[in-house]
Amino acid sequence: MVKTIVVLGGGAAGVKVIRGLVAKLDPTIHRLILITSRPEYVNLISAIRLLVDPTTPHSNVFFPYTRLFGDFPGHIVQGTATSIEETKSEVGKIASRGWSDSFEALRELGEEERPMAGCGGIIALSTGAKVEYDVIILATGSAWEGMIAFPNDPQGYIKHVDTWRKRIRDAQDILIVGGGPVGIETAGEIKDVYPSKGVTILQGDRLLLNDVYPDKFRRDIQRRLERRGVEIILNDAVSGNPSTEKPIKTREGKELTCDLLITARGSGANTQYLKFLKPNVLTDRGYIKIMSTLEILYHPGMFALGDIVDWPEVKQLAKISMGHADVVVNNVVQYLNGEKMTHSYQGSRDFMAISNGRNGGSSFVGLWWGFVFGNRFTRWIKSRTLLVEQVRETLGLPE
Repeated sequence: MVKTIVVLGGGAAGVKVIRGLVAKLDPTIHRLILITSRPEYVNLISAIRLLVDPTTPHSNVFFPYTRLFGDFPGHIVQGTATSIEETKSEVGKIASRGWSDSFEALRELGEEERPMAGCGGIIALSTGAKVEYDVIILATGSAWEGMIAFPNDPQGYIKHVDTWRKRIRDAQDILIVGGGPVGIETAGEIKDVYPSKGVTILQGDRLLLNDVYPDKFRRDIQRRLERRGVEIILNDAVSGNPSTEKPIKTREGKELTCDLLITARGSGANTQYLKFLKPNVLTDRGYIKIMSTLEILYHPGMFALGDIVDWPEVKQLAKISMGHADVVVNNVVQYLNGEKMTHSYQGSRDFMAISNGRNGGSSFVGLWWGFVFGNRFTRWIKSRTLLVEQVRETLGLPE
């Protein structure tokens, strides 16, 4: 009997899982499907440069999925998931399949037995289509706002790029609300192309980024931005997306004038399609409760990885390639074979590289007491090319 494995989400996490699975699945007994909202892969790492710099080609951000599956006969379905409905099997003890940490979680709740999912389910899409699965891997990533919230259709995101390029070109004083990686890199790209424009970052915390990172890293980024003429306002914020036609009043009572406001406050988990799934798997903030196997709590055969999982670590792209993807791929194969899942995610080292335009930036490597590297290292590892060649290699595309 052929079993259907669905990967929901065509971003970095979903692509990494697909590439791992095609090397391990048997096409005579396995059917592999990618469900993606867009017909092309969007390289968010290089998206800000595309939106700011009119000389950056679209091909640095938008990539075809044509070689994603290699020689494996995979399928791509375009659509956005609206809900997932499981096919329930009979009541069974969780511990009997080796899901020890979910058994412990249920035991704490006083529930040693619960109706279990074991027969797959159905994904409903915004197009009206429905896709059946035996195993599903959720890799839907973050729900972005502002300039990197690309539409789903090619004409829409090309128009989106043109619109933002014009807004930035025509503005003289730009206010970026949010001092995380997106806000920082936006400021750096603007200063590369338009060094005389006024750029201000408004950050609600005491330093740029958040308290997960050491102060020496956060202050290093601030110094490098200020050297380029970027003004940094800390411990202050604005709510919503106010009009720039009159001065913008901040939380602390300051009045700021600008002719372009860019929101870069960060992102939440893109998991709204799970809100009707029972038993509930979402935290109050919308992240997915998982076990160390990266299987979703209470839902055997459902796995999750990337920014959407509730795990005590900072959300970083590096976490996917340094741990999440391998754990999911190996455990999915064991699950399909009826074996006990033996691969466990225990966290990974923090690594963050933040560009400050093409030629600089700051990087943090969480080894021992933590290392901070400056322009030369960050330019080599990220800023110069924004990982375009690595993305092409991951997608199986020729150089």
